[in-house]
Amino acid sequence: MTCKRVRPAESRADYTAERAGKIVRHGLCVCAEPAPPPSRRAARRDREATLG
Repeated sequence: MTCKRVRPAESRADYTAERAGKIVRHGLCVCAEPAPPPSRRAARRDREATLG
């Protein structure tokens, strides 16, 4: 992150009153988008590769 703003949320747990206040005071960072969640197919493939 190259700015001093608040990063986009990565999960529902990130949505808090404290975070909302920081966004109001400092703004929301748009420097980079959060990584998309892995697809179920990719997660299954990775799990199967780990198990052998």
